Amino acid sequence: MISEREAAKYPFLKEAVGLVDTLSLDLEDLADPSYARVLDRAEQRVSQAIMQGEADARLGDPLAELLSFPVANMFVTVIGDDFLGRRYALSEAQRAGGLMREEAEARLAKMARTQFGWSLRQVDELVDGRMHRFELHFDDYLRNAAAFREPRWKLVNRLMKGGHVLLTKPEAARLLQEEVQRSIESLVKKRARLRLPEPLRERVDSLSKLFDENRARITGGELPSRVLTEAFPPCVRHAFEGLMAGRRLSHMERFALTSFLINAGMEIDEIVNLFVSVTDFDEEFTRYQVEHIAGLRGSRTRYTPPTCSTLRTHGVCHNPDRLCEHVKHPLSYYRIKVREQQPEKETEKEE
Repeated sequence: MISEREAAKYPFLKEAVGLVDTLSLDLEDLADPSYARVLDRAEQRVSQAIMQGEADARLGDPLAELLSFPVANMFVTVIGDDFLGRRYALSEAQRAGGLMREEAEARLAKMARTQFGWSLRQVDELVDGRMHRFELHFDDYLRNAAAFREPRWKLVNRLMKGGHVLLTKPEAARLLQEEVQRSIESLVKKRARLRLPEPLRERVDSLSKLFDENRARITGGELPSRVLTEAFPPCVRHAFEGLMAGRRLSHMERFALTSFLINAGMEIDEIVNLFVSVTDFDEEFTRYQVEHIAGLRGSRTRYTPPTCSTLRTHGVCHNPDRLCEHVKHPLSYYRIKVREQQPEKETEKEE
């Protein structure tokens, strides 16, 4: 039997859900003033996801912490915005990931096996000065590491032992975090029409307003519906023009260019045709990759381009201009250039 404190740490666990179910609470019960602390914490979990991107791990009142999780899920589900659902799932997963990194290895292994059905075993393998505490079947590994972009997560770069991938404890916790994120995202994706009591409806309305007010800041602001190639940052222009000239782009260049074009508003078909028409890529494979980056496949996460510092690290920063010195992200550069060019477009129309 799981304790309240353990359930509060990981409220997504089956045992924690079962503990909540035994209380048989309904919406009218939650509207009672005696549950104000639960509603406060639920509202805070969602607001922290919106404003900070990560919920904090409070365990001072385990019961309120435990009950606030399904209530927060309900708030996000009722608001019904897919982007908010993904951001909230990531926020909760990062919270859980922080706790799991401090967890006992035996507890991590049990959680992985019983909650997510992983084929995970504890080991003690010291290789190149790194202590590997787990080995995970490559199927489970690939399912969770597929979205990671760092080379160290590629299967070809991993140590293998009999079909299992060797992992350090922090790596196992990171992969579990990815599994948790997908699990929570699937929970809040379910659409439901609920007749909420007024105290709950007021909190949903407040969160919806907070999200609307901060959407532009979170997503980086509105982008024009038409892609303006003349506003591309130098790094993207270099990759784009290189592609048009038939140059084979590096993995990082392809990812940066594709994610940029998606977020700039280019249609999926246009991007696929762009790559297929000037390279020897297989169209079906290219479409899958583009749709994966767009959040239509796989983890359903819509990717943004890497930051400028990451692009510099990978040698993808080319011909930086004066504006590059004042921005940290390719999309920030693009938005500034778009704003600068809009008055010019309006003047041309008047003439």
